[in-house]
Formats: sequence, C-alpha cells, structure tokens
Amino acid sequence: MNSLTYNFDLIWHLVRCDFIIRYKGSILGVLWSLTLPLTQLLVLVFLFQKVVPLDIDAYPAFVFSALAPWTWFNSCLGSAGNLLINNRNLILRPRFTPYTLIIVNVLSNMLNYLIALPILFSLLLIYDRPIAPTILFLPLLMLLQGILIVGLGLIIATLNVFYRDVQHIVAVVTMLLFYMTPVFYQPQAVAEKFRILYTLNPVAVLIQVYRSIFFYGTAPEWSPLLYVGAVSVLVCAFGFLFYARNLHDIIDTI
Repeated sequence: MNSLTYNFDLIWHLVRCDFIIRYKGSILGVLWSLTLPLTQLLVLVFLFQKVVPLDIDAYPAFVFSALAPWTWFNSCLGSAGNLLINNRNLILRPRFTPYTLIIVNVLSNMLNYLIALPILFSLLLIYDRPIAPTILFLPLLMLLQGILIVGLGLIIATLNVFYRDVQHIVAVVTMLLFYMTPVFYQPQAVAEKFRILYTLNPVAVLIQVYRSIFFYGTAPEWSPLLYVGAVSVLVCAFGFLFYARNLHDIIDTI
C-alpha cells in the first residue's frame, strides 16, 4: 500500500512539474497548449469550407470534436522517443521505475486535452449542437486512448534508446496517420475498397466514437469499443513486456 501511494504521489508530482515547467516564463502560459489545435482548426476550416468545400454542417465543431483527441495522441507519441534518453538522472535513481515517465507524458498531455474541451463545448453550442448525455462515455474513451498511448509510448521510447532514427520515423508515421484518420472529413467519403483501413485502425475508430458522442450526440456501438479496448490492452501489454525485456540494456545504454 505504501508503494502504491508512493508511486501515485510521484506520478502526480512529475505531471504537475512537467506541466508547469512546459509553460514557465512564457507570456501566454498554458494558452500555448491551445495554439497548435486552434491553428490547425483555422487552416482546415479555411481549406475545406472556402477553398475545397466539403459541405459538412457545423464544420468547425465537426473538426474540433476529432482534432482535440488527435492532438493528445499525436503530442504523446511525438514526445515519447526522448523520454528515457533525456531523463537519465531519474532513471538511475534506486526506487524509480522508468516506465513512470511514459505514464507522466500521457497524463501531462491529457491535461492539454482537458483544457481544450471548453472550446469544443463552446463550438458545439455555437453551432446548435447541444451537449448530450453521451458525454458520460468520455472517461471510458479517454481510458482506452490512454492505455493505447502508454503501450505505443513504451515501444517507441524503448526502441529510440537503441535506434535514434525511431523518433523521426514516428513523426512521419503520425503525419501519414493523420490523413488516414477521419479528423477533417467524413469516413463515408472514403472509397469502399479503402474502408477496411478505417475499420482496422484503432485510432480512426476512437476518433469516430469521440465525434459520435460530442458532435452527433449518439451513443457508440459496443463492437467498435470492444475492438479498441482489446487492441489497446494488447498493445499496452506488449509494450510493457518489450520494455521489461530490454530494461537492463536501456540502463546500460543511457
């Protein structure tokens, strides 16, 4: 019990420190966390409402309902590569477990996502999309996404200790994945022969479920949730096993 309390307090302390240090000394402070998603939102709205209209009602709210969780996912994976490398002093401490850094990264970036939610709710109200009771599914979706990100983060962080190219590969893969995830378009617009990619992509499934509860106000079907849950648990389990198997080599290498 003492060990559990110690780990919980440690994670909370590291999340708080990471979040504070990230914006310390800047004029806008935590508002910088909204800069990227809002800039992306403005660009996407301009492109697909003015330049190449997609004819989607309430398009800003439509996009941001998916862009906010995507930004959480993308930020975590983009920063996962250097977590073990840049925290050598912490890792070498006797009672410190290195995988804690992955969990801290997920939770710290999750705070940015939570900060973005009031903007999403405002957009939904502006475009006459009332917040439905389906919002109660949000903690479940965040839990599933968090488990998935922890697993992927462990794999990326571990590999990047030995192969520094991994962080650059991840940046390219997440950029491609963004276009293969229905963030700024409807999945129905995808050609029939390619729709299997959106069915098998757990991130795409998650994004569609987020949009379902936020934008459409409809409860998600259980089969996609079970699929995402199964994939997330498997990825997380594999990530922990892969990390544990290489832990000694990680400590020796850094």
